[in-house]
Amino acid sequence: MRNPVERVPVDVQACAVIPMLAPGHLSWDEVDPTRHPFDSASAAQVVRSLGPAWRVPRRPDVSVADPAMHAWSHGEGRLWADAMSHALVGRYGRWAVGWRWAHDEGDFDGGPVGSWCCPRDSITTREETLARVVAALREWRAWLESLAGWLEAYPLDLTAVEDQRILWERAARNLILQVTDRTGCGSGWYGHCEQVLIWFLSRWGVAPDVAQELVDQAIGGRFQSWTGPDTVLV
Repeated sequence: MRNPVERVPVDVQACAVIPMLAPGHLSWDEVDPTRHPFDSASAAQVVRSLGPAWRVPRRPDVSVADPAMHAWSHGEGRLWADAMSHALVGRYGRWAVGWRWAHDEGDFDGGPVGSWCCPRDSITTREETLARVVAALREWRAWLESLAGWLEAYPLDLTAVEDQRILWERAARNLILQVTDRTGCGSGWYGHCEQVLIWFLSRWGVAPDVAQELVDQAIGGRFQSWTGPDTVLV
């Protein structure tokens, strides 16, 4: 028997317009795994207990090339995915919106998640769809935990930045390579690369506006979609 929480209606129209659901705007404080506990083992149970899990939309019985599929994916399908994002944020915190940051041209461009793409390709039966949500959430969290390890591996002392130029260059190179490997250098991958470098600076005390300016100066306009940077550029 479902508990009362599972039967509470979710206003998917309201969820769809919440700008806070975009992962490209996440700060390091919002995603830092040390600040936001997560139990991977219970994730499947949590996802299945959320309101949207009981209202997975019915996929239209048409081909992916049919205009009706496009309309459904960008309409009812996207509204449901937004509702699920909103529910996950309510349970885990804003870091969870990254579960939909798919490779290439998914719900959001150029992300590190391979377990979810978009409503057209990822919403099927209820069980399959929820399994993909769980896998994507775990994958996103594992990526954040991996990044946290890399950020800690390169401590930046702001009182001796000039003396640490080699350290900074090594950190930047390795972080860029980590992102290229994880995203596959598809559409818009460089946006997440920029974000990860800003996260690195933020982790070690650089003010957000200064971090943004430094990263813009370093890589702004140098990376392109569908193209990985060569060794010299990195």
